[in-house]
Amino acid sequence: MLFKTMLRFFLFGTFILSCLVWIFVYQDPNSFINYSTSYVSLNATLPAFENDPNFLISSEKCKIVNLNPFNKYAKKFFKPEKYKACRKQELLTYITKIDNIATLHIDEEILPSYLKKSKKIENIKCCYSNVTRAYNAEKPDDKIYVSPCKDFKNNVTITEECILVKCEDKTNSKLVYENTHAIIKIKENVQKKMFSADNTTKQLSVLIVGIDSISRLNLIRGLPNTYKYLSDNNWATLKGYNKIDDNTFPNLMAILIGQNQSRAYSVCKPKEIGKLNECPFIWNDFSKFGYVTAYGEDESNINTFNYNKKGFNTTPTDYYLRPYVIASETLNRTKKDTLIYCSGPETAGERILNAAKDFAITFKNNPAFGLFWMNSFSHNALNSPTGMDNKVKQFLEDLSNSGVIDTTVVVFLSDHGLRFGDIRLTPTGWLEERLPFIFISFPTWFKELFPEEYSNFLTNEYRLTCPYDLHMTLQHILVLSGYNHSMKQSEGCPKCQSLFYLTPKERSCEDASIAQHWCTCYGYKEIQMDYAMTKNVGNFVVKQVSDIIHRKGGDDKCAKYHFYKIIDLSLSEKLSYTNNTYLMVRIETRPKAVFETTLLYKGDLEDLDFFPDSSISRLDSYQAHSKCVSDSYLKIYCYCRK
Repeated sequence: MLFKTMLRFFLFGTFILSCLVWIFVYQDPNSFINYSTSYVSLNATLPAFENDPNFLISSEKCKIVNLNPFNKYAKKFFKPEKYKACRKQELLTYITKIDNIATLHIDEEILPSYLKKSKKIENIKCCYSNVTRAYNAEKPDDKIYVSPCKDFKNNVTITEECILVKCEDKTNSKLVYENTHAIIKIKENVQKKMFSADNTTKQLSVLIVGIDSISRLNLIRGLPNTYKYLSDNNWATLKGYNKIDDNTFPNLMAILIGQNQSRAYSVCKPKEIGKLNECPFIWNDFSKFGYVTAYGEDESNINTFNYNKKGFNTTPTDYYLRPYVIASETLNRTKKDTLIYCSGPETAGERILNAAKDFAITFKNNPAFGLFWMNSFSHNALNSPTGMDNKVKQFLEDLSNSGVIDTTVVVFLSDHGLRFGDIRLTPTGWLEERLPFIFISFPTWFKELFPEEYSNFLTNEYRLTCPYDLHMTLQHILVLSGYNHSMKQSEGCPKCQSLFYLTPKERSCEDASIAQHWCTCYGYKEIQMDYAMTKNVGNFVVKQVSDIIHRKGGDDKCAKYHFYKIIDLSLSEKLSYTNNTYLMVRIETRPKAVFETTLLYKGDLEDLDFFPDSSISRLDSYQAHSKCVSDSYLKIYCYCRK
């Protein structure tokens, strides 16, 4: 009897304690109880339902751990920054558009704030130049033509897509103001396209807005107001959206042409002048059906189609912002984390956001496809995006308030998380690099007209997805908009399909054409080896790096690496559908570099019977050490000889 009473008290006490733990720990968003190690054990008995809170994705073929954005590793490096304006005064000039007539204005109310020694407004003289592509240059993408500056007072009608404005004090000829403006108005060729478009069905426009190198967790952590806006307004998301390759080019090309990196290079030949214009971009499919198209990206030196590539010989879209970006970068610049943060009196990122908004509003009642990408405030540092939180949130609010989201599918995403730096050496850094953020807004009428497709998309939030799926989805939008578009299977992923269909719950990285090195479906547990074995593993990885350098012809310019130490050695947990086990290796070399690779492990560890399964990542910042080579792939591995 006493035993039964004690047992009842023990069970009751255990129950109360469990409830308290659940209330105070699992319900606390800042709790780190689940995140103290680099993995969640995949051998544990898991609940049968799909969205297990310990995992973003939980299936027999894929288990992606659900890390707290403020886990102990992230907290160590996360330091929010304040927004820094590029000017003390308001902008002196601005553009208005009425009945498709663009007018440049001087803000008379602001003008006095630009007076220095001169006290008279009439002593300020302004002029403007038209900025156009240098079409006759060998590489038109890299050159602009700036016309002679024409004086104007108060306001003047503008006919070109980009202008440069200068204002000086006549008493001493000193420049007091300089800026560029992008003008998106309906051109004659665009009018013809709009009139020829099929308007018999309700069409969906597409606006893709990307911010480079931001993981899903870093968006939640670093742009909290933006994230709250997205959540409060029920934007759909894909929590298992896994990148398919290392950097921007392959991950964006998977969306735009449905090919992997090797095929993208062979089909589009970006290193040959003029070949990118022959590339089968998805915006060409939209253009064929009368969609107005646009593409803009900041940081002209490192952007997707120009970094160690030849760029476009002719403008790839109806509206192409590269001349505007190049012209803006000739203004007084302020760099942050080695990138151009301020181009003149405006941040480079806000220039792209404003152009995207202008394009979307101008064509909100016509079918349009726009791609706008930002690198300048996010590419190089974990905390850089934090200062732009309210600017990004305001941009999204403006899309809503202007009615853009009533006619447009807005895709807000990144290509990958941060790829290098100290946080990248942590478990959260490994995961975040591979899981970029993605949020999508659909018009209300679309949800009502296509309830099954929309429901499927929402269900796919908890499925493994990838950029190839997005490529198929963009094609599906054309079909749902009533166009006779024949959907072409993504060559990079034969099993991928539109996200308006249910993505299989039991989907592996192999099914999604995600190489094991980039796959987040496996948990990894740190293991120990003796020195002789770790040395063998380290030397093996160094040899793979040396072979890459040799194949790319870099032996003469790049130093020879020597293994220094193992930073991390982790073994994957087994998933029930496969017997494969993987070894994740992170090493440091001399000269100092940090490399990471994933090896398919076979047999006993003591036999070292393994071979490389995919890519080798460089985790330290290599920009300063690889200037002696121009090949973008070789730069990743090269450490220039002194």
